[in-house]
Amino acid sequence: MTSVVVPAHDEAAVIGRCLRALLAGADPGELDVVVVANGCTDDTAERARSCGYPVTVVELAEGGKVGALNAGDRVARGFPRIYLDADVVLPTTTARALAAALAQGPALAAGATPRPQGRRSSPLVRWHYAAWAALPVTNDAYLGSGVYAVSAEGHRRISPFPDVVADDEFVRRSFRARERVQVPEPFEMHLPRTAAAYVARAVRARRGNAAVGAALAGLPPDDSPRGAAPLLGLARDPRRWHQVGAFVLLTAAVRLADRLGWRRSAAWSRDATSRE
Repeated sequence: MTSVVVPAHDEAAVIGRCLRALLAGADPGELDVVVVANGCTDDTAERARSCGYPVTVVELAEGGKVGALNAGDRVARGFPRIYLDADVVLPTTTARALAAALAQGPALAAGATPRPQGRRSSPLVRWHYAAWAALPVTNDAYLGSGVYAVSAEGHRRISPFPDVVADDEFVRRSFRARERVQVPEPFEMHLPRTAAAYVARAVRARRGNAAVGAALAGLPPDDSPRGAAPLLGLARDPRRWHQVGAFVLLTAAVRLADRLGWRRSAAWSRDATSRE
């Protein structure tokens, strides 16, 4: 049995979509789904219970993703184990592919292929993500953007989750590229509506990723494909010039905002525009 842990803080608007996509094609008893409603002020828990599929719902009075992940781990029964953000759409077929990839080994962690969904986002945001999705970093043992899975052996390496904001960065960095696998099956990630919302989210993610390296010195070095060469490769195609330009512009805006300390004192929050 494959377990799926879904941490959810005030996700009433999207939790039904998440669970229906995950469970619509599942066989009886195939997926053990645990929704951890943490610090909710809405009816996330009630909507999860009434989604029409067998789901275990755990309610925590205190909000916090790490606490929710660890609470879900205490209830989940099976391996491989998938961790899924509530705003992500992971079809049954992709969950099944993640489980199969880890069951057959030798990989200890697995990710799926991101498919950005930005029908209601600004052109600048859509173009940025079109370039991002074509880069090697998202097609070479990619793990993150709200979806990752581990085997029982991989789980022993990451559990319990440490007190970091960027849990997906922590998990990715816990495994070298040869220990990770990416399945071609997709998942949907819903994009911010505006460039300002994207920059705010990306600045928070950038700071969270940096904090992982600073707080957990024993992690292996980051082995993701980096540098300008892949982007220059995209720029050889004139049909992608607008996408490359948007990627460069928004990436520069994120770095500048981070350097200037934009919203450094604000509480960590998530992008609400992608959940509307």
